[in-house]
Amino acid sequence: MAFTIIANTLKKYEGNDTHVIIPDGIEAIADYAFYGAAMMEQVTFPESLREIGSDVFYGCEKLKEAWIPDGVSWMGSAVFSRCANLEKVRLSKRLTSLPKITFFQCANLKEVILPSVRRLSRACFQQCHSLERIELPSSLKFIEDNAFDDCISLQEIELPQGIEEIGENAFFNCASLRRINLPSSLTFIGKGALETHGRIRIDADESIYLAAGMLENNWNMNWNFGSNGHYNGRNEDNYQLYDSWLCNLDLNQWKPFARSVLTVNYLESFRRPLAMYDSWFLANKEECLEMIISQKRYKALYQALDLQLVTSAMIAPYLSRIKEPDERAKLLEISRSQEEEDLLDLL
Repeated sequence: MAFTIIANTLKKYEGNDTHVIIPDGIEAIADYAFYGAAMMEQVTFPESLREIGSDVFYGCEKLKEAWIPDGVSWMGSAVFSRCANLEKVRLSKRLTSLPKITFFQCANLKEVILPSVRRLSRACFQQCHSLERIELPSSLKFIEDNAFDDCISLQEIELPQGIEEIGENAFFNCASLRRINLPSSLTFIGKGALETHGRIRIDADESIYLAAGMLENNWNMNWNFGSNGHYNGRNEDNYQLYDSWLCNLDLNQWKPFARSVLTVNYLESFRRPLAMYDSWFLANKEECLEMIISQKRYKALYQALDLQLVTSAMIAPYLSRIKEPDERAKLLEISRSQEEEDLLDLL
């Protein structure tokens, strides 16, 4: 194999092997050492390895798998950036942080075994379009800007208790992410961090203050690129919160339509009365009811009735649009019960 080695450092590989075996005794791999290794599909590292430089496998498009030995305690940035066919990586247990753009544009990455890292650096998983789930270690404290930006297939993620910061646009355009938790240990959430452009439930500890820009960067800017990728001028496509109890926020920060979205979520995930949401619902009944009926958010509707924010008479005009037999029957029964109560009051 065509290796250039100086003082236990692999400086350059120049060969066409599909399986590259790095020689025993190598302690470091220099920056860009495998740049241009167009035929390499698999690489085997020696246990002697301690350091991996920056951009080492940058653009090695046929590389499919990499298992980093536990002796490696330092990696540079962009080590696997633009490895288009990379599917699985196991990282060294001695790494304390994942450097910036480590897996940038690894479009086929499906599995990453993370060690006990404290930091996921900037854009480390940006545009990993096939990544569906990842297990974050309990040691994690910081997720930097754009860490999971445009991970469009990401479905599951659990933020560990102890995490302190989520950077700007950390989960931007993670449209398949259906739930995210925000532990009480969080002290900072950056602008656009939770702007997933998808249907998402947010479980936030009540101590977490949510500024508008964390979720609705686009909403307040009044622009939107829809599912067709073209500007369509409709903010509504970005209002996709569901069943999310968000109580620690200033409702006045949000645009009117966003306030209705948050109010419907409040009703849907109700824990206790909150005057700011009740007041908004009472002042904007028609808009909130239209959202509830059109999106079939019946849980929110029943809570609005229980809180006496609406009456059955107010819902009557919407009944013809409710096609589910069980829901219609339940609402009709509520209506009859309210009518009987009103009659008893008159008597």
